[in-house]
Amino acid sequence: MSQSKEKKSFRTLGVLCAILLTPVLSVSAAEFDPNFIISDRDMTNKSVMSLDAVQAFLVDKRGALGSYVAQDLDGVSKRASDIIYRVSQEFLLNPRFLLVMLQKEQSLVTDPTPKQGQYDWATGYAVCDACNVNASGVSRYKGFAKQVDSMAQQFRLGYLPALEELGETQTRLAPGRETTIDGRTVTPVNNATAALYTYTPHIEGNQNFWRIWNTWFDTADYPSGTLLRDIQDGSIWLIKFGRRRHIASQAILASFYDPASVIEVDHGTILAYEEGKAIAFPNYSLVRVETGDVYLLVNDSKRRFISLSDIARFGYAPEEVIDAQEADLADYQMGTSISYDTAYPQGAVLQHPETKSLFYVLNGVRHAIVSEDILKARYASWRVRPSTIEELASYSEGAAITFPDGTLVMVDGNPTVYVISDGKRRPIISEDTFLGLGYKWEHIIRTTPASVEVHAPGMLLSITQ
Repeated sequence: MSQSKEKKSFRTLGVLCAILLTPVLSVSAAEFDPNFIISDRDMTNKSVMSLDAVQAFLVDKRGALGSYVAQDLDGVSKRASDIIYRVSQEFLLNPRFLLVMLQKEQSLVTDPTPKQGQYDWATGYAVCDACNVNASGVSRYKGFAKQVDSMAQQFRLGYLPALEELGETQTRLAPGRETTIDGRTVTPVNNATAALYTYTPHIEGNQNFWRIWNTWFDTADYPSGTLLRDIQDGSIWLIKFGRRRHIASQAILASFYDPASVIEVDHGTILAYEEGKAIAFPNYSLVRVETGDVYLLVNDSKRRFISLSDIARFGYAPEEVIDAQEADLADYQMGTSISYDTAYPQGAVLQHPETKSLFYVLNGVRHAIVSEDILKARYASWRVRPSTIEELASYSEGAAITFPDGTLVMVDGNPTVYVISDGKRRPIISEDTFLGLGYKWEHIIRTTPASVEVHAPGMLLSITQ
C-alpha cells in the first residue's frame, strides 16, 4: 500500500472508527510489569509542575485537597498545594510523584470528604502493617505536612542515596537483584522501583501507584525500546526504562535492531533523558574480562565458557575475542554456562519436519516463531535448520518470540497501528501522535493477527491526555 493510502486509512479509520471497532486499552487492561513502576527521571524531575499547576491539578480532581489548609512545619497555615510544592523543591522530587503517593495511600487527591485520619496519615509514613498509630514512635509523624515532608525525606535522604552509594536499600532491594514480594519474584530494573518497594513492600500497593501514575500522567515520552538519532551530532540512543543508552557504533546497532527504525530528534530531546550505561558490544560478541574468563553475549545475558579450549569448537577465531573489564558487563544477566556439549550457544532457528513450524531454541528452551514477519524481523540472516520431532520435544516450551522493540505493526482490516515496546503492543489511534513522535508510514509492517497477539497489551500511546 502506498504512503498516501496508509495515511488516508489512518485518518479515516484510525481516528473515526478505532474506538468503535477495536477496544482502546486502558491502564487497567494494560499489563503491569512489577519490575518497573516508574523511571528514575519521573521520580526526581522537580521542574515538571509549577505551584500554580499543582493547585490547578488538585482543583481539577475535585477532592478536598483543592481547598485544604494545614499548618506547615514552620507553623504557618498553607494550602495543600503550597506544602506539596515546597516539599518537592526542597527534596528534589517530582510533584507528580508526591500527588500519586497521596492518592495511593489515602485517596486524598480525589476524595471530596476525607476523614481526619486520612489527612493525619496522608502518605502512610511510619505506619507499617502492624504499627500502632498511637505509639510515640509513630504519632510524632502525624499531620499532613509532617507526612508529606517525612515521606519525601525518606526517599531523597534515605533510599536514593543508599542505592547510589551502597547499591541497595536497608531491606536489600537493588536494581537487577531478585527478591520475593507477596510470593512473586520481582527484579527492580531501576532505583525508583527499588525505592518504591522498600517503602511499600507489596505488589498490590505498587500496582496501584503504577495505575494512578499512568492514568494521570502518561506522557508523550518515547516508549521504551525506541531508537533516537541526535540530528546535531549523529549519535544514536536507545530509550529504555526512562533512560538513554548510547549505542557506540553502527555495527552494534545492526546486531540488535533494524537501523531503519531510528527516529531523528533534536539535541534537546536527547538531553531530556537521564543517561544510562552505554551499549558497547555487538550482540553475540565474545568478551574476555580481567580474570581470563570469556563470555558470549546473547541479547541481555552473558554466558561463560567453562573451558577456553571449547571456544574454537564453536567456530570462533581468537581475533574475535574482545578484551574488556568485568564492570563493562555488569548490566548483563548471568546466563547458562557453555560447555563442550552445549547445543546452539548463540541460539538457532529450527523447523518442525511435518508442520514446518519454526522455533528459536536457546538454553534448552524452544520459542515459537508464529509468522514469517517475525522471522524476518528477528532472524533475517539466520539459517533455518531442519529438526526432528524428537529434538524439538526434548526442549521445554517458552514464550513466543516477539517483534523487536520499536517495530510498527498493524493487521489488515484493523485500523489500529501498534508500536512494540518492552515486548508489549501499544496502540496508536491518533495521526497527530504517530507523526508527532516521528514515525513513518512506510515503516509499518502489515502482519497477521497471531503476530500481534503474541505481544501482551500495553497502554495507549498518546501525545495529549
